[in-house]
Amino acid sequence: MIRRARSGALALFVFAVLFVTVGSSVGSPGASRPQSAEFPRDLSAGDRQALRAGNDFGFEVLRRLHAERLDYRANVFISPLSLSLSLGMLLNGAGGETFNAMGDALGLNGLMVAEANEAYRVLAESLVRSDPSVQFQLANNSWIEEGYRIRRDYQSRVQETFGARVQAARFKEPGMAGAINGWVDMATQGRVTDMVSPDAFAGMVALVVNTTYFRAEWTDPFDPSQTETEDFQRADGSMVSVPMMWQDLDARVGGGEGSGEDFVAVDLPYGGRSFSMTLVVPIGDETLDGMLEDMDGDRWQDVLDALRGEERTEVQIPRFELTYETELNDVLKAMGMEVAFDQSSADFGWLLGDAGQGAGTHIGRMKQKSFVRVDERGTETAAATGTAVAAGGTPALSADRPFLFAIRERESGAIIFVGTVSDPTG
Repeated sequence: MIRRARSGALALFVFAVLFVTVGSSVGSPGASRPQSAEFPRDLSAGDRQALRAGNDFGFEVLRRLHAERLDYRANVFISPLSLSLSLGMLLNGAGGETFNAMGDALGLNGLMVAEANEAYRVLAESLVRSDPSVQFQLANNSWIEEGYRIRRDYQSRVQETFGARVQAARFKEPGMAGAINGWVDMATQGRVTDMVSPDAFAGMVALVVNTTYFRAEWTDPFDPSQTETEDFQRADGSMVSVPMMWQDLDARVGGGEGSGEDFVAVDLPYGGRSFSMTLVVPIGDETLDGMLEDMDGDRWQDVLDALRGEERTEVQIPRFELTYETELNDVLKAMGMEVAFDQSSADFGWLLGDAGQGAGTHIGRMKQKSFVRVDERGTETAAATGTAVAAGGTPALSADRPFLFAIRERESGAIIFVGTVSDPTG
C-alpha cells in the first residue's frame, strides 16, 4: 500500500563520491608506451554547451570552496563531472522554478531536458571509452524509501541516461548504511569507505549517489631516484618540506615572465594521451587566491591556449596524497539553487509518482568525498634521467608554492577533477 507523505520534510540526499589515483601503475613494468587514443565521438552543439557549462560550474564551485576555507593551508579537490551528473539526475525530477534554478546554476538554460540528458549520456560514455589504458569508471545509483513510488518516466530517463538503478530501501533499518557503503566501496575499488552513517538518514525519502573512479599511469613517468625533499612555501610565507618529483622531458608548457603571463603551466599526459593533468603555478607577485578570482571557463581556455607545442623543459611537482570531504548546500544556494533546498517551495513533482507524496520534498544534503594520490610510479621505459637545462625561452615549472591542477580529457576539454594545493602535506 502506498503511504501518504510524512508530516516532516522529505529530503533528497545527494552524495558525489570520487576516487582518483594519478601517476600509479596500471600496467606492468617495462610495458611499451601506449598509443594515442581519440575521443570516440564528435560532440554536437548541445553537447559542447553542456561541456562548457560543466567546466564553468566546476570553477565557480572551486572558487567558493577555496575562498570559504577556515584554514589557509587547506586543500580543495572536487569533481565537476561528478557534481554535474548527480544534479543532472535530480534535474530530471524537478519542475517549475526548481527546474529553472537548477538549470541556470548548471549553465543548461536554453536546453530541453532531453537535450541535457543526451549531452550527459554522450559525454559519460565517451569519457569511459576514450583511453583503454586508463581506468575510468562512472557509476550511478539511487535508493527510495519503501512505500514511495518513483514515476516511471523519471526512472526510465535516469536509467537510460545515467545507467542508474532505482532500488527500494528502508533507511531506518540498521543495515541500510552498511549496504550503501558496501556499494560505494565496490564502485571505488575499496578506496572510499564509510560514506554514510545511520544518523544521516533522518527524514530521507531518496538517496542519489554518483561515484567516479580514475586511475592512470603517466605517459612519461617520474624516476623515484630523482625525488628529493624540497621546501614548499605556503601562502603565509612559511615553509614545509615535501618530496618533490623531478624530470626533464618534452612537454606542452606555457606562460612565464617572458610571455607576459603571471603563471607557468604544464600539461602532463596519461596513458595514450587522451587524459592529462594540467598544473598552473602563479609566479612573481601573483598568488593562487588572486589567480582563482578570475578563473572561469574563458580564463581556463586562455591558460590552455598559452600551452605551446612540446618543448624540452624541467618539471618539479610535489608527491602528495589528499582526502577531501565537504557539504555543498551553502555553495549551491549561493549559486542560485536556494529553492531546491527549501522545504516549502521546492518542486520535485516529476520524481515521485503521487502528488501527495511530493509535499515538502527538497534536497536535504549534498556532499562530496574525494581522495587523490599523485606519485612517480608507472612504466619505466620512458623515464628521463640526467640533468638537462630547459631550452632557451622555455619556462621550467616548479610547483613549490600553492597551485591549481586539473585532470581533463584533452580532446573534449572536459574537466574531470580540479583542485587547489595549498599544502601538499595536508
